[in-house]
Amino acid sequence: MKKFKKELESLINKHSVENIADMPDYLLAGLLCDLILVIGVASKANLDWHGWDSICHPKADSELKENS
Repeated sequence: MKKFKKELESLINKHSVENIADMPDYLLAGLLCDLILVIGVASKANLDWHGWDSICHPKADSELKENS
């Protein structure tokens, strides 16, 4: 995620996106990276609660019955 964050900082700076949020590029990039991580954790927890491995691949019925 470090490399992605650095590249995102550069991209934000290149397009002057930091001016829209009135926030330095490194803070905005950090905020977006944190958001991605938090959404990922919450999405995985929600999928697990619904009994899905991912949106495209539900857990097998036998696996669900074993965990009930």
